[in-house]
Amino acid sequence: MKTIGILGGIGPQATMALEAQIHAVAQELIPPDRNAGYPPLMVLYLRHAPLLLSDDGVTPVLPLSPDPRLLQAAETLGSRADFIIIASNTPHLFRQEIEQAAGQPVLSMVDLAVAEAQRRKPTRVGVLGLGDPTVYRVPLDQQNIAYEIIPADLRERLDRAIWALMEGREDRHSRAAAIEAVAYLRARDADVIILGCTEIPLLLGDDADAPDLIDPSKLLAEAAVRHALD
Repeated sequence: MKTIGILGGIGPQATMALEAQIHAVAQELIPPDRNAGYPPLMVLYLRHAPLLLSDDGVTPVLPLSPDPRLLQAAETLGSRADFIIIASNTPHLFRQEIEQAAGQPVLSMVDLAVAEAQRRKPTRVGVLGLGDPTVYRVPLDQQNIAYEIIPADLRERLDRAIWALMEGREDRHSRAAAIEAVAYLRARDADVIILGCTEIPLLLGDDADAPDLIDPSKLLAEAAVRHALD
């Protein structure tokens, strides 16, 4: 089997959830053999933003550029893994740079989610994310798929909820922000909604399994195991 390299830690809880999803998928697809019935896995937890930030530590530097430490981590993973997956959506903005640094291909959750949205033939796609979901807006525009995003005030509340989960201090208000964001897009006639930040399914809990929601992490977990078996 191929070795999967996970570039993670940008959201610690989301990275752990992706690891669990990979193991759950492996149990379905690979004959059990004690601890050998799983693909080899290398995981690297980053403890910083994936892109360069201004002095306030929050505002991205424009034009958007990857933090050099992101590319150093990709190089480390690439030396030991056969392909890379990223446990966060935003770093996919720098997919080309990551692949070049790693010397290995990136299996993209963004590509998988957009392909799944296309497969469902929606009239309109709802898109959630941390901040402006540019990482999804660009490919949806390229595919001429109509989409809807949430307004700035609701996005700000959702962003705060995402940060709270990353810090281990989410509460009922955090969950309520995620539920409200989904409800807004449903009210705007979104046929399907891409949960374009890996923390959002964790905030939603069981509600993330609703049939109109696309969880890129789940798609990535299955695709990664299948690719490891090829």
